[in-house]
Amino acid sequence: MRRMNRGVFGPLVAVAIVAGAACGSSNEAASGAPVGSGADAGDPVTAAVNAGRPSSVRLCYTAASQAHPARASFWVALRSNDKAARAKVIEDLEKAATDLPNEEEIALLNGLAHLWRLAEPLAAEANDVGITVQSASRAQAELERAYTLCPTDHRIPAWLGPVLINGGRAMGNGQMVADGFAVLQRGIDHYPSFVLFSKLLAYANEPATSEDFQKALEAVNANIGYCTEPASAQDPACTNTFQAAHNFEGSMVFLGDVYAKAQKKSEALGFYNQAKGASTFASWQWGSLLEERIQTLDSRVAAHGTASTTDDLSAAWQSTFQCSICHQQ
Repeated sequence: MRRMNRGVFGPLVAVAIVAGAACGSSNEAASGAPVGSGADAGDPVTAAVNAGRPSSVRLCYTAASQAHPARASFWVALRSNDKAARAKVIEDLEKAATDLPNEEEIALLNGLAHLWRLAEPLAAEANDVGITVQSASRAQAELERAYTLCPTDHRIPAWLGPVLINGGRAMGNGQMVADGFAVLQRGIDHYPSFVLFSKLLAYANEPATSEDFQKALEAVNANIGYCTEPASAQDPACTNTFQAAHNFEGSMVFLGDVYAKAQKKSEALGFYNQAKGASTFASWQWGSLLEERIQTLDSRVAAHGTASTTDDLSAAWQSTFQCSICHQQ
């Protein structure tokens, strides 16, 4: 989550949420140049990758993975929202994963590339069941492999947990759902500022008045709390990064949508308006969407206030821009 103001809740504090829970981001130098990591915890490059994170969170990146061209291609495509290039990116990451089977970063980015395709498919991909099944399977497999390769990279449950939960629900597999919640909780226990927001993805589609949706709202509130703590000021989960150039703005849309569904209009409006205060707002590609949210807020709140869901306005977590709204530069 990123640092932000909780609107009517209290003093002005800059926050943003890693909406990357829907897609993802990994730490690197602000310039975008590889920072790598080494086996020695005293390696300055390793220190750069893990700077600001909780002590129990350690990424297992290496110079080999950081220098790999497939890694660079992934970030170029995601940051430019170049979906046409994505198939080649996935092809290259799949080959890199075969060539470098022990590299956590390659496995993670491969899983996230497939997850990006699931979240924001091209028109032809959306209608291709084979591609959907393949990407769902590969996203799960590669995220699981990345976590096995690096059990201290506790960001991974932010993506793996919802994949298992939602996949299990779709298949009627209760054990898979339970495994997903267990993985999600493991991540929350170790890295709450990064993983808590993913609870939203597990419960956000439940009825607004249900106990489960309240769990989503509680998780978001807790996530905000962690990122407003002074100790989180330098946490990559609570600040803008090279990979997610507009995490603040995008996160405000997610937050506004959550609070609109919860019938908290003033809080929702407060979050939407905060996006306009970001120093990077002028270069954000989704300003018109934010304005649409503000203009239709009364309708959004009213629609969520009825028993019927047929007239509900689509929320950020249901959209086909849930990655690019934060990652597109």
